[in-house]
Amino acid sequence: MQKIAIIIPCYNEEKRIKKSDIDYLILNSDVTLFFANDGSKDKTVEAIEIIISNYQERCFLIDFKENSGKANTIYKAINQINKQNQFDFIGYFDADFSTPAEELVSMLNSLKKSEKKFIFGSRILLLNSGIKRKFYRHIIGRIILTLINFKHSLGIYDTQCGAKIFSKEIIKEVFEKPFKTKWLFDVEIFIRLKEKNLLQYGKEIPVYNWKDVDGSKLGFSSSISILKEIGIIAFTGKT
Repeated sequence: MQKIAIIIPCYNEEKRIKKSDIDYLILNSDVTLFFANDGSKDKTVEAIEIIISNYQERCFLIDFKENSGKANTIYKAINQINKQNQFDFIGYFDADFSTPAEELVSMLNSLKKSEKKFIFGSRILLLNSGIKRKFYRHIIGRIILTLINFKHSLGIYDTQCGAKIFSKEIIKEVFEKPFKTKWLFDVEIFIRLKEKNLLQYGKEIPVYNWKDVDGSKLGFSSSISILKEIGIIAFTGKT
């Protein structure tokens, strides 16, 4: 049986972590959860510890004392877990469960039925889907992908959905060095996969329900930083 670990990166998520989401994920899958605290200033750790107390054999805390950003937190946590050599797959889901727990369970089931080495959620607007994105965030996402594809031609609809799972072999190839960007590290992942001729081993899975959750760190003011990062990887080609 495949053993799967899921990282939930957390920075000041005290008010956004919902026990009901964790309950559903734990009760309807066999994953092990690792909450990676990124130097939170609020009571995120206390909220996580309450959840862990209910699932001590399947929920764990990785407590990074200094804030270093989501990209670096995922990089550090995924390598720390992979070095334990206990899991066949390791992924990450956003703490706000903008991708609902039901969709995440569906993704996990798809992984078990598939021979793919990595899977990732995709917010494709299909008939009768419940994808609810803020307009400016949707536009930013399409601009990012259009500019990136000028150089890299990834052939992917959605690089930014915060639900991705990788085999331990893929992790060794793609997470061997830190990311250069804060907001676009997901894009860096796919560029590295392409450079190593590994995209063929992945599967993009449409999610049918998704919504922007209040309190996101990505706002309109982040657009300038994102444009600078696009320049780093779209025009220099460096990851």
